[in-house]
Amino acid sequence: MANVAQSFRDVVWARRGVRGWAAWLVLQPASGLFATGVALRNLGYRIGVLRTHRAGIAVVSVGNLSVGGTGKTPITLWLARQLAATGVRVGILLRGYTGRAKQVTVVSQGTGPEVDVDSVGDEAVMLAKCFDGVVLTARRRVEGVAAAERLGCRVVVLDDGFQHRALARDFDLVLVGGRAGGMLPAGPMRERRGALKRADAVALVTKDDDDSAAPHKALRRVAKPLFTVRFVATALIESDGGRWRERPIGLLSGRRVAVVSGIAEPGPFYAAVRQWEAQIEEIFEFPDHYRYTQADWQRLSRDTRDIDLIVTTEKDLVKLEGFPFAKGKLVALRIAPEIDGGEALVRMVTARAGLTQAA
Repeated sequence: MANVAQSFRDVVWARRGVRGWAAWLVLQPASGLFATGVALRNLGYRIGVLRTHRAGIAVVSVGNLSVGGTGKTPITLWLARQLAATGVRVGILLRGYTGRAKQVTVVSQGTGPEVDVDSVGDEAVMLAKCFDGVVLTARRRVEGVAAAERLGCRVVVLDDGFQHRALARDFDLVLVGGRAGGMLPAGPMRERRGALKRADAVALVTKDDDDSAAPHKALRRVAKPLFTVRFVATALIESDGGRWRERPIGLLSGRRVAVVSGIAEPGPFYAAVRQWEAQIEEIFEFPDHYRYTQADWQRLSRDTRDIDLIVTTEKDLVKLEGFPFAKGKLVALRIAPEIDGGEALVRMVTARAGLTQAA
């Protein structure tokens, strides 16, 4: 489905064709103003004009320099689980993007979602289904961390927190993709690569077919601990009355499938499905964070009658599981990070956060 966000990603940011180049040139002044605003804001924090709040518990951030598509949420989940393995109570804090809740909202205390997607957004509910700890949303992160402290958390992991400088962090992990671009709105970048000087560690997100030598070389000049990340498909998830259970990913092999995605960068998702030798017959692509309707369900059901499986993402499953698909027809592809040197990264984080790692 065509929409403004997809047009920017596929046409303007990629400078595809005459229309893409023309729009990119027209947007250059706006990008210049945006870059100036970001620089002035960072200067304000650097010289103390803008204040940074120090929380009473440890704060760890997972962020990036661009909008969407680098895997912040799976890394946030992975890191929260690693920190929880040290024996402390860990919370995950999100802004609650697309959710209507304006105040601090406790999404889960470790036993699953207590609120719906409309209130807190799809990513928060997804994490609540996957993480056996506290999950909260808050427009003001300072208030969210305070709420986590009241719930007994000793450390909070911020999902997409690198640009949220009003809250001091004990550790900043920044994800970087293999390609860069211009500043918003002419490109996907929220900050220039020089902002990595504020990071405590950098994770380069790679693919099997990437030529990652150039990004590695550029990032070495940043003089930060560098880790590489690949995302791999590990299982299929089926919703059974709202409860998620894993099914073997090998069930994809040889199946005729339709893929449904409402995420920023669906390409890697499609590639992961094909990697397990599934035959993609239909592609239904929706905007990021899309809220599915009854009409969408009817269309999907009608157009996939002769398809073996409908494969979606976990972020989309929290919104699609409420519709009456045929039992066993709708599954989500579970994606997990593989981090070279992951144990060393966890040791760095636990040391900076003042945690004692369990044996």
